[in-house]
Amino acid sequence: MSASLNEVYSQLPSPPLSPNNTLCFDECLFEKFIYSDEELKKIEELLSSPENSPIECPVQLSKNDILRNKYVNKIEEGVEVNGDIVPYVYAIEKLHSIGKRVINKKTKDAVPLRVFETGTDKYQEFWVHPMFLSLQSFQFFKLFEEIEENHEEGVIEIEIPSLKSFAIVLYYLYTGEKSKVYEIAKLDESLCKGIMENIECLEINMEAF
Repeated sequence: MSASLNEVYSQLPSPPLSPNNTLCFDECLFEKFIYSDEELKKIEELLSSPENSPIECPVQLSKNDILRNKYVNKIEEGVEVNGDIVPYVYAIEKLHSIGKRVINKKTKDAVPLRVFETGTDKYQEFWVHPMFLSLQSFQFFKLFEEIEENHEEGVIEIEIPSLKSFAIVLYYLYTGEKSKVYEIAKLDESLCKGIMENIECLEINMEAF
């Protein structure tokens, strides 16, 4: 049978007691911590000086956070075009004005993109222009930044939720025609769902337009 709570307590060692079962303090101990007003003022000044303030540990940003900050800075501070900084919205409008002429065209600055559908072996290939995609989608921005950093060449690959609707999303990135995308989305519920999933997955910036 297990011991009762009282029995357990009774077996514990008693704390050491000072004479007369009271705690006594050496008065000299207190005398060591008695300061004059002038001394207290000096201590206060010393503790409040910048040199003695608590050291703030720098926040360690992940690579993803660094890239996201870089992407946001482009949106807020502008885009470099031919050595000049132009407003983000202006740069996108210029791209959209020529988008229909270059979409899925193998021009000198186009690169091959292989798009896979999540959970399947299905894929489609497109010719894309990094500036169109990276300025309007954080995931494409991150992808092209990593490719440039690692000096990668060849076919670029990305995975998305809906392969069927990717061409429509690509059309929007090249033209900015929201109304056209809405019209197509209304025709098919599953197509509409795929468009929304791709936009969310690729983190496409639609708020600026």
